Amino acid sequence: MSQLSQGTHARAQALAVPLPLTHPIYHILLVLAAGERRGYGLKQEIARSTEGRMRVGNGSLYRSLDVLLTAGLIDETRGTIDDAPELRRLFRLTDLGERIARAETARLAQLVTVARHVPRLWDDAAPGALLVTPTSHPPHSAYEREDS
Repeated sequence: MSQLSQGTHARAQALAVPLPLTHPIYHILLVLAAGERRGYGLKQEIARSTEGRMRVGNGSLYRSLDVLLTAGLIDETRGTIDDAPELRRLFRLTDLGERIARAETARLAQLVTVARHVPRLWDDAAPGALLVTPTSHPPHSAYEREDS
């Protein structure tokens, strides 16, 4: 991990951001890197981008958003979006949030690089193709419960 990534991770720990990032928090940062969203839009995009393998319940989503707001990784504003005329809570990534997302992405990429050197996990006929396919996921893990 680069010194920049290490420093960014150290700052995240000082801000009480759980590292490594939980799946919901990481996915929220990924979605917000593309632009501001409201809570419902975050849930929809996470489900879409993971092809339905991950669904974040309202309780988990708003707890994660509170952690990110408290740590200064995201900002909240009020506005309209998605052709909805009423004011909604909108969330956007801060510069610090972008640095944390980049550092976590670099950490995960490094793990994949290491895993590629484990022949038992990778198919020689198709370099880079993971033998274990993500098709046998349970519907929800502890942090993905639909909890309200």
